[in-house]
Amino acid sequence: MTSDLICPCECAMVISTCDCTTAIQVKKEITRMKDNGFSEKRIFSALQAEYGKEIMVNPEKTNPLSLWIGGLSLGILLVFTGYIFTKKPKMEVIPEITPDIKKYEQRFEEEYRKFVSELEEPEKNMEPFSRGSSNPEVK
Repeated sequence: MTSDLICPCECAMVISTCDCTTAIQVKKEITRMKDNGFSEKRIFSALQAEYGKEIMVNPEKTNPLSLWIGGLSLGILLVFTGYIFTKKPKMEVIPEITPDIKKYEQRFEEEYRKFVSELEEPEKNMEPFSRGSSNPEVK
C-alpha cells in the first residue's frame, strides 16, 4: 500500500523506500487506520484529504470535462476551416480576360493615332523662321 504513495516532504520518494521522519509518520498513520478497520480506499481518501492529491503516485483523473471542451472546440474549428476552404472561388468561374485585352489594344491604337495626328498638324501650320535671325520681330 505504501508503494502507491509519495512522501509529502521535499524528498519526493515513494513512502515504502523513504526513511525520513515524515514517511515514518505516514506509515504509522496507515498502520493505525488499518488497525481501526479502515479499507484501502478510505485510507487513501483520508491521506489525500490531509496531504493533498500529490501524495498519490498515480492520482485519479476526475475531470474529463476539459478534454471534452478541448475536443469540441477543435472539432468546431476544423468544420469552420473546411467550410472556408470549400467556399473559396474556383478558377473556372472567373471569366477569361483575353477578349477584353484585344478590345482595349484596338482602342489604344486608335486614340494614339489621333493624338499623333493632332501633334503633327500644328507643326505643318507653323511658318518657318528666317535663317538670318533667331528672333523674327527684331529686324
